[in-house]
Amino acid sequence: MNNDGLQKLKDIGAQKIYEDTHIPVGHIQAILHVSFDGLNKIQFIGFISILQREYNIDLSELKNAGIAYYNEKNPIETTTEDGIFIAPKKQKNFTLLYILLGMVALLAALYYTVEYTDNNSQNTPPKENSSTADEKKSTNEILSVDTNASQKDENKTLKDKNTTQEVAVKKEKAIEKSFKIIARSKVWMGYIDVATNRKYQKTFTGEFDLDPNKEWLLIFGHGYIDVVTDAEKKKFNSKKTLRLLYKDGAVKELTFEEFKRLNRGSAW
Repeated sequence: MNNDGLQKLKDIGAQKIYEDTHIPVGHIQAILHVSFDGLNKIQFIGFISILQREYNIDLSELKNAGIAYYNEKNPIETTTEDGIFIAPKKQKNFTLLYILLGMVALLAALYYTVEYTDNNSQNTPPKENSSTADEKKSTNEILSVDTNASQKDENKTLKDKNTTQEVAVKKEKAIEKSFKIIARSKVWMGYIDVATNRKYQKTFTGEFDLDPNKEWLLIFGHGYIDVVTDAEKKKFNSKKTLRLLYKDGAVKELTFEEFKRLNRGSAW
């Protein structure tokens, strides 16, 4: 295979080619490394035509090799979701609402208990003799003691429940995670959900949040970025393509071969 045209593209670099042609960096990387499974047949032929026209180079042998590969594999052409990733909205926390509703229910139950006791006391028949009066007085005293004890128990239960819920809320806040990319200059980023192999891409400057509870493979057109997690902040400084793995709150830099192996054999 005549590698003059391909070598010229490698000398130019994926980031510069992206800026000239707007071909996604991941697809450019696949072409530069002759990784035909990194894109489909239609994309491959179209991108080869753009590169030949833009840089006035001959990529016919590379094109023929790619077409032969796709004809042999006979892949089903599919389209991937290449839109900008929108971070999932955080679920609303209804814990405080549940606490308030529980307090209202308990206070209502307490009110009706006291009201029922008062009504029974008001509806007691008139005294008939001193003996009956003493018995009723004793009964009312017992009811009063029982009612007060019941109120104290309910108040203690409510207090214990509120304390438990407050502790649960504090624990929930304490274990919140974060995963943030900060681009110090405009950069193309491809990011892959490892669990589903769903691929996304985005060009941006500034901050971008990803779901910290997932495992991500990331590729950048250059390495002038910061990566911030709940545990640490890493700063990268490289004009070359940067590949990372985010897993269990930790970030690891990958070689091309490591990235390809984790990405099921694909360069992107």
